[in-house]
Amino acid sequence: MKNKNYNIHLFLSLSILLLCLTQSAVAQVPADLIRNCKQWYITYPTGKNVNTICNEPSNEFYFVNKDKNAITFRVPIRSDNGTTPNTRNIRSELREKTADGKENIFWTTDGTHQIYVKQAITHLPLKHPQLVATQIHGDKAAGIDDAMVMRLEGKKLFLCFNGGKLHPNVMIKSDYVLGTVHEVIFKIVDGKHYCYYSEDGKLLSAYKNGTAERYLIKDGNNDFVMDKNYDKSYFKVGNYTQSNPTDEGDLTGDPNNYGEVVVYDFDVDHSGKGFTTAKSSK
Repeated sequence: MKNKNYNIHLFLSLSILLLCLTQSAVAQVPADLIRNCKQWYITYPTGKNVNTICNEPSNEFYFVNKDKNAITFRVPIRSDNGTTPNTRNIRSELREKTADGKENIFWTTDGTHQIYVKQAITHLPLKHPQLVATQIHGDKAAGIDDAMVMRLEGKKLFLCFNGGKLHPNVMIKSDYVLGTVHEVIFKIVDGKHYCYYSEDGKLLSAYKNGTAERYLIKDGNNDFVMDKNYDKSYFKVGNYTQSNPTDEGDLTGDPNNYGEVVVYDFDVDHSGKGFTTAKSSK
């Protein structure tokens, strides 16, 4: 009987310990899901920038999803939401910094620069159903600006190059379904821009194994989608909603009028060595 009771108590103790360990591993704030939270700052729909996000709590624009495995970037279209400088639209979006977080990063298109994002676009504004999720930003003064972005308009998911000023749009797919989880890699090698896209969950592993060619988005006979050199570049991740209170008119303030992107994972590399598998570094 003593052995039986001992075994029961041991089982219960181990179960409680396992539950505690599991709960401690669940994301409590968005930064728990970021590989290096020092490397990013966020701009909110109000226009406010938060430069230190490692302990930034969940809020209505930037929060851990209910499954505790992704970050939700939400942009409600309301009259009290502003816009950031040099744009009329609204964002909840991360901007790349140096790895130590001490200053904003700016790189040139020389060498190799790449970003991986696993995400889902889950909601679009009502009157102007458009948003950008994942982008390379360049030198605005030189006419580069949104150098290459992944943009959804209705069901059309495509690559856009500063509104078509740098290069014609390149279609990814014409029938994207809201909520579809997908992986995307943007890669620049000495000015040549490449994009990989997948919805089967196998892109990152294939890319690391050198077998991701089937996921490459091509522009005609070219493996790359644009060949252009510029500087003052950086990556952005999250939700740049292509609408605002003026565009949405009488639907501004409608609780169902918002843009939303859910990000499960992302990583950047400027060394050419590839993506890491490291956890968040606070």
